Amino acid sequence: MARAVGLDLVEIVANSTPPVCKILDYGKYKFNIKKKERKARAHSVRTDLKEMRLRTKIETHDFEIKMSRIRGFLGKGHRVKLSVLFRGREITHMEIGQRLLERAQQALIKEGRVIQGPVLDGRALGLVLDPIR
Repeated sequence: MARAVGLDLVEIVANSTPPVCKILDYGKYKFNIKKKERKARAHSVRTDLKEMRLRTKIETHDFEIKMSRIRGFLGKGHRVKLSVLFRGREITHMEIGQRLLERAQQALIKEGRVIQGPVLDGRALGLVLDPIR
């Protein structure tokens, strides 16, 4: 029947009994499948990881500016990594960095939740926030 019409016999579902087959143009069928995959990929939400670096001696206004930038990132659906950088002997006073991250966490409690708690990574103390959807 497929040859008579000039089309192909395509097996759609192989696992069923009996197998489901259709008479159609195979090239057009493959094109439509790829088109659906592209459309699905375009509509999927891709989250990026944004990083905001803080220093232990940050001033209040600078801290607030950075928090507003982070709120914007979280509002757009991005994950945010907060890093407190230590220079020289600052690393001996790690409690200052931990207090700074706690302060940031309290400032962003409505916009994001903590995925990964404060972790020391080299000379930086990091915290990862995920947006609340």
